[in-house]
Amino acid sequence: MLKAFKKAESSRGPFRRLSDSEILLFVSRTLQSRSSEPNAPDVFSKLQNLKDIIDQQEIDLLDWPDSPGKDRFYASLLKAKSLVTQVADYLADAAKDSTAASGRETA
Repeated sequence: MLKAFKKAESSRGPFRRLSDSEILLFVSRTLQSRSSEPNAPDVFSKLQNLKDIIDQQEIDLLDWPDSPGKDRFYASLLKAKSLVTQVADYLADAAKDSTAASGRETA
């Protein structure tokens, strides 16, 4: 009975890893605030909280024993940190462009 269950699960198709650009696009679109929403979340504070969490995990990782798992986890943390920084930079640039464009419209 267990084999039948595994067969059904394996028919879902192969797992495809997302590229960094696909992950960045997804995260930036997900976190991008909508100015038309009255209760738009403060995306920059959420990104800062996420950076703080990643930094704390990096500190906690120092206590782990050396292992291949620790190396993989550390590599993932560095990639996540890089992606969060890229999203923050992207959103900051978009906000600057939006502010500059609205300033030109009023002039």
